[in-house]
Amino acid sequence: MRVSLRKIVDRVFDVGVMLKAFFGFFEVLAGILLAVSGKLLLNNFIIDLAQQEIAEDPNDLIANFLVNSAHALYYDARVFAVAYLAIHGVINVFLGISLLKNKIWAYPWAIGLFEAFIIYQIYKFFLTFSWTLFFLSVFDILLVLIIYLEWNRKKISGKIEIPVE
Repeated sequence: MRVSLRKIVDRVFDVGVMLKAFFGFFEVLAGILLAVSGKLLLNNFIIDLAQQEIAEDPNDLIANFLVNSAHALYYDARVFAVAYLAIHGVINVFLGISLLKNKIWAYPWAIGLFEAFIIYQIYKFFLTFSWTLFFLSVFDILLVLIIYLEWNRKKISGKIEIPVE
């Protein structure tokens, strides 16, 4: 059975946008948890997660990295992290839901805001060489491309109207 490219793009659009909204929700929760809990709770949470790994292997790179990162989280970094997580999460949830509801204004806003976050993520990647940021940026670039293709298809097919000024 042959699946058309259009159906694949539609499915990738739906899944990608749902993932953005889903993870956006957890970003908001993480921002709230970080804001309310402060450094102590976050440190204890990370240390508790890594404790078993460190007990099994005191030289475990990932567990030791998590513990050291928890200890290195300063107040200013925490404030920035809270703001970034909350803003990024709210935008992802709001635009994700709006795109799934086929709101015309959401397409260009999603493309623009996601591109701004991509630029920031790439900037941070070159500062930290975090492969998580790299893969997140690749995902976001592909999602922006899919959103653009979906928006163009809907404009061409007449399923959405472009306001004339």
